Formats: sequence, structure tokens, C-alpha cells
Amino acid sequence: MVDVSDYVADHGLVPVDDPKSGRLTFRRKSFNAVAGQEQMDQAISKAARRQRTAANLSRAELAVLLGSLEQVYGRYERALTKFHATQILHMCELLRVFPDDFLFDAAPHLWGATPEEANERRRVIQLIQRLPAEQMKLVARILDSILAFESAS
Repeated sequence: MVDVSDYVADHGLVPVDDPKSGRLTFRRKSFNAVAGQEQMDQAISKAARRQRTAANLSRAELAVLLGSLEQVYGRYERALTKFHATQILHMCELLRVFPDDFLFDAAPHLWGATPEEANERRRVIQLIQRLPAEQMKLVARILDSILAFESAS
């Protein structure tokens, strides 16, 4: 077995029993605790439902666009079946949203060290995503300047 103890320690990972495989896995804490896979699946399913309704599509309509059946797609929204990354990307294409619109609530700690930082980073990302291309280039230059100034200090 490979010794990854330094990596675990350096990245603040905690051991978690994976009930599905029966093996030990390592995860990052989500602010106060480690979110279970079931919690994350529920959050992704809720986001899928939210994005579908925001697009004013019924389950049946989205299922057709996905090449699926309404009953099959319904199991995804009820978290009875897990989404695959490729399905989420396909839904992003159809609904004209970004992957983080599905994933943020499932793992907000990936966006920041505190709930406040995660929400603010997510807000900034959403603002940038709405910018036209030319304005996005300007924001990128501003951010490059800020980071260059920070590294020079």
C-alpha cells in the first residue's frame, strides 16, 4: 500500500468509512463536518430540480432533451439514482447553466474556508459568468494585476 500520510496531513483530510465499498476514504471537512455522499447526492438532485424549473421545463420535457424517460429522470431528481458527471454537463448545456450551479450546495467548502468566503467567491464567479466576453477580458486583466501586486509584496 502507498503511504499517503503526508498528503493527508498537508491537506487536512479526515478518514471516513465509505458504507458502499466498506473501505476507508479520505475527505475534507465541509466547514464543521464531512458531508456524506447521500447528503451531497440530495443537494445535487435538488439543484437539478431547481435549474429545470428555472428553465420552465417539466420533467417529461427535460427527459426528452436528455434522451431519457420521465420516470428514469425523476429518479435522478429524487436522488434515487446518482447523476454522472457527463449527465450534469449535458444538463448544463441544455439549461444554459454552469456546473457549479449543480455542485455548490453539495460541497460549498470547495469554494472557501468559511461559509461567508464560499458564498462570496460563488457570488463573484456568478457575476463574472454573466459578463460579456470583452468585459470578462477586462476583469481578467484587473485580477492579473491584483495577483501580480500581491506576489510582489
